[in-house]
Amino acid sequence: MTEETTTVETTAEETTTEETTTPAPCQTLNCASDEVCRQINGVYGCGCGYFTTHSPNIYDAIETCSGSAALLSLSRCELFEAGYSADVLHLNDPNCKGELQNNRLVFSFDSNVNMCGTTLENNSTHIVFKNSVGTTDLTGVISRTGGLNITFSCVYPLIQSISMPTAIEGIGGVISKHLSTEGSYQISMIPYTSDTFQVPLFGNVTLEVNHQMYIAVQVDQFDSTQIGLVLDSCWATPVNQIDYYIRWDLISNECPNPNDGTVAVLQNGVSTTSYFSFRMFTFTGFSNKIYLHCQVHLCLLQTGNCAQMCTENPSRRRRAVDFYDSAAITMEF
Repeated sequence: MTEETTTVETTAEETTTEETTTPAPCQTLNCASDEVCRQINGVYGCGCGYFTTHSPNIYDAIETCSGSAALLSLSRCELFEAGYSADVLHLNDPNCKGELQNNRLVFSFDSNVNMCGTTLENNSTHIVFKNSVGTTDLTGVISRTGGLNITFSCVYPLIQSISMPTAIEGIGGVISKHLSTEGSYQISMIPYTSDTFQVPLFGNVTLEVNHQMYIAVQVDQFDSTQIGLVLDSCWATPVNQIDYYIRWDLISNECPNPNDGTVAVLQNGVSTTSYFSFRMFTFTGFSNKIYLHCQVHLCLLQTGNCAQMCTENPSRRRRAVDFYDSAAITMEF
């Protein structure tokens, strides 16, 4: 007489029969239509369906970066079949678990909410926000799965110069940077009516010559306690061309132009927003419009040397060595 062995396996849409009933754990798992409820190593979970197409990425990993925030989405069924359930996985901070979204396990960190143990690093070419998905300490006498450690990073390049040569007319110039799948952020330049920087100028704005202008330049999507925006230089041209041969310097080497006593650098390199001001002017022999341009870079505030003090001899000043991105932005008045 032979001994017969049976295996219980049901799909998420399968109905019960007289011979086999759906195991109770499967009724609470809410497996997706392309998953199969099955038992592995004595544990029920949502395995991959018979027609599931496997991605070349480990556990079908999908990463999204935006400034100092990131998402890592993993296939629930592939994790389960490898022996990992959602409740044993976490980021560097063990309190940061994944969130089930349909048939995906999604891990995230955000500088405005919780960095979840994310490290911030820089080298000679890139700035890197790095975290890992791993398992809790294994318990029990034996284990048939090894530990898991998936490191994922948001990487931003050292230098990329960009410009936006279109007219803005007082509403603010905006640069959107899409760095492949690496990440994105935005730099904007906004004029204000006073040094309180509470009321921005919108629409078509006409300003009197010699009127004091107040400009804010800011980078979005980064933590202002981690990243500093530094004004390297700002200048004006009479036409909408960033490298036009006629120009008037406002800021050079992070400091006011000594030949223009109306320029003041109000804040520079201490957060994600920098401020400066100057008195409105026009170019002789051209229209009354001026085009304002700035060259900026970003750096890590933890080094403590983003923007340096202005001295009487600006040629002796040195730029911080840890800056990792630069951009040019244009605005019309």
